[in-house]
Parts: sequence; structure tokens; C-alpha cells
Amino acid sequence: KKAKKEGNKMGENENKGGFKSFFVGNTDAISKLFVYHIAMCLFGLVVSIALEMLTTQLNGEKEMLNIATYVGGVCAAFIYLGLIYVCMWEKGAADKVKVDGGREKRNNVKGLLIWLLANSVFIAILLFIAFTSFIPALSDIHRISAIGGLYTNAMYYPFLWLFSYYNITALYVLAVVPGALVATFSYISGVRGDRCIFPEPKRERNRKTR
Repeated sequence: KKAKKEGNKMGENENKGGFKSFFVGNTDAISKLFVYHIAMCLFGLVVSIALEMLTTQLNGEKEMLNIATYVGGVCAAFIYLGLIYVCMWEKGAADKVKVDGGREKRNNVKGLLIWLLANSVFIAILLFIAFTSFIPALSDIHRISAIGGLYTNAMYYPFLWLFSYYNITALYVLAVVPGALVATFSYISGVRGDRCIFPEPKRERNRKTR
């Protein structure tokens, strides 16, 4: 009862308050998304570099990335987006209880806001890369920041590398789009009561049977 009471109070405070209460009320999802991003950066980087080194040894030096690296990049991107989907669907499903009970107003952009907070540092890096790409005087800073952007969004490594190869690094900012869309619509799906496209987490199945 105490935990339920505290949950109700948190939901009410989130509705009343501003940024601070929103952040505190959604710290679990924000921190989870942040950890997922870091983990998938490392995974994407390791997979892409390993595949590239392996195929280079087998086939010799190549100027462009090989097909295996792009396949690995697609897999890393889909795993990352799948993690976002499950996280935000769970959040939406949990909020549905509060919405149905009248303790919280439904907010269809809440998933997007949570995702933006969790990825604010990485988004800032991508925006900085896009900004400096249009200023020749900042070309050295741009090159360094582009490398940083590549490694901090390495779940999309082959595709960002392609932008770098053709010198259109301003398009790095497109890396924001997939995660933002998945976070937005998976949260809406959860709060609307739609079934999870993956096997539902045990915690959520238990909640429904209570």
C-alpha cells in the first residue's frame, strides 16, 4: 500500500510540476535509455570494426566498407531500436494504470520527451557537428567533433561512416530520427493498451494478472 501511495503521489507531482518533477518521475526510463545507448555504442563499434578487420584480411584493402559491416550495422541498429521499443512500451503500459485511474493525464509526446532527455548529450554533439560543418573556420573542430559523433552513435557506425566518406557529416543529425520515432510510438502503444510486439516482460504479465 505504501509503494502504491508513493506511486500515486509521484504521478500527481509530475502533472503539477515542471522539468524537475518530470525528470524525477521518469528517472528509471531515462537512465535505462542512457545505459542502452552506451551499451549499443560499444556493441556497434566492436561488431563493425571486427567485421571490417576480418573481411579486409580475407579480401585485401578496400576503400569502402564491406557488405558484412553494413549487415552488422543494420543488426546493431535494430537491436538498439528494439531495446528502446521495449523500454518505452513498458513505460507507457505502466502509465496506462495511472491514466485509467485518473491520477495522470495522457501525454502522447511523453515518450519522445523521455528519449530526448536520455539522449540530450548525444543529440547536442550531433547538432554541433551539423552547425560546424557550415563554418569553414571551424573545420578542425568539426573534424574532431565528427569523430566523436561517429563513436558516440556507433550503433549506426557504417551509415555515419558513409556520410563522412562523402563529406556530408551534417547528415549525422539523422541518427536522431529512428530512436525518436520508436520512443514516441512505442510509448503511445503501451499507454493505449496495445500488445507488445515482443514477448511481454514477466513483470508486465504479472501486473495484468493481479
